[in-house]
Amino acid sequence: MEAIELPETIVRAWGPEAATDFLHWLDGRMAVTQFAPQIRISAFVARQQVNVLMLEQVSNLLLAGEPRLVQDPAGGWQWRVPVDLTFPTRGRVGKVGELDVDAHYGGIAYDDGLLARIASATQQLAQQTLELST
Repeated sequence: MEAIELPETIVRAWGPEAATDFLHWLDGRMAVTQFAPQIRISAFVARQQVNVLMLEQVSNLLLAGEPRLVQDPAGGWQWRVPVDLTFPTRGRVGKVGELDVDAHYGGIAYDDGLLARIASATQQLAQQTLELST
């Protein structure tokens, strides 16, 4: 897929962050539209699957973020789903990892090592957050 660039006037009017966010959103929508036959799993389902895995395997304080559609080196499509640490009184406090969900079959690419890294990042961020609030 060809890279898209916004006109400079739009970048100045919206600001670089909003313009970048829009391009990421547009890239994702174009990819979904152009490659729809290869994508059978929706972003919503991918997010749900990650939420269930995190709840069952790591912590109930983890919540899946907004998935991004990415192409793997073999040409397949994956939903890259960020995982955030949340606290009931603070909401999302930060990203602790991300998981890829196959956009065609729905399988989540993970192993025990990845789950351990997410658990470790969760513990570190939780400790930092709690230290800052005391």
